[in-house]
Formats: sequence, structure tokens, C-alpha cells
Amino acid sequence: MTLNPESWLRRQRWRILWQGPGAVSVYLSIPALLVCVTLSLIHSSQLALASFFVLSFSLGLGALLIWADEIGCCRHHKLGLLRFSASKSRCRIEKLGVKSKQVDQFLNTLWFDRELELRFKKTRVRSVELMVLALELLSRLASRYGRCGRRVFEANQAPIVNAMCLFECLPIAEADRKLTEALISPNSEIVL
Repeated sequence: MTLNPESWLRRQRWRILWQGPGAVSVYLSIPALLVCVTLSLIHSSQLALASFFVLSFSLGLGALLIWADEIGCCRHHKLGLLRFSASKSRCRIEKLGVKSKQVDQFLNTLWFDRELELRFKKTRVRSVELMVLALELLSRLASRYGRCGRRVFEANQAPIVNAMCLFECLPIAEADRKLTEALISPNSEIVL
């Protein structure tokens, strides 16, 4: 299976914008305000005008929250986006009933390793992007199999776990170079 990492990052960015906290707050607040505007139109035109201003303010605030989500996910070479995607993958894996210490350790490193965060501030870490992409693909594939998904995940997790163990053992720069060479084919596509 091949996939372009750049198109995957774009799709993940759109997913976080439409499922992130800013978008969810807009989804929850707008219907109630529309009902208020409709009811106030029936009762009084002055009340309808005030309700319309509240609705406009709420829409503007929602747009600002979505924009803040955009800044957060693209900040530091998309580290927030990778964290969001890794969290979603972890939830899918847990729903399958799989307990993987290596995956948990890698995800904790992604969230809490100060050295990795400083590295992302300076430049992209392609190996981390590719491991999160591979974990995302495998967790999605395994979740599609339903009850048999656990076996699918466990049978196919070895290359990802080996890459995560190598990433933990080597310095970040060397691990990034070795893993990127191993995970990417000559035409810049991931091969799983």
C-alpha cells in the first residue's frame, strides 16, 4: 500500500479543523442561536435584531476558534497535528483491546519529550511523521475489521514497533536519517 505523506498531512489538517474544539463549539452554539433568532422574529423585531447581533458575534468567535486550531496544528512543523493523529490512533488501538508498550512509549515521547519538541521547532522530523502515518494507517485498517481487528493489528505491527524501538535507541538526528531512508521509497511515497 502506498500513500503520499503530504496529502495525508493535508487530510489530517482538515480533519482537525472540522473535528477540533473550535469547530465543535461552533456546531453546538449555532443551532441554539438560530432557534433564538427565529423565536425572537415572531415576538419582536428589536429582540430579533439583538439576537442577530449575538448570532453574528458567535459566528465571528467560532471563526476565531477555528483559526486558533489551524495555528495550533501547523505550529512547529505540524507537531500538534501529529499529536492529534497519534491520539486518535491510540484510541482506535485501545478499542481493539490491544496493549502495546512500545506504541504507548512512542506516543508518550511524542507528547512529553522536550528534545523532540525542540527539534520540531527547528525542522521537520520526517521519521516521526512517517511512524505516525504508519500507525494511523494500521489502526484504521485494523478497526475496519471489527472483532478480528486485534489480530490484524498484532500481525502487522512488527515493522512499526521496530522503527519505534530504533527511534528510542538512537539520537534523534541519526534515527531520523536511518528511519526516513528505510520508510520512504525513491519516489517519496511510503511503502507498507
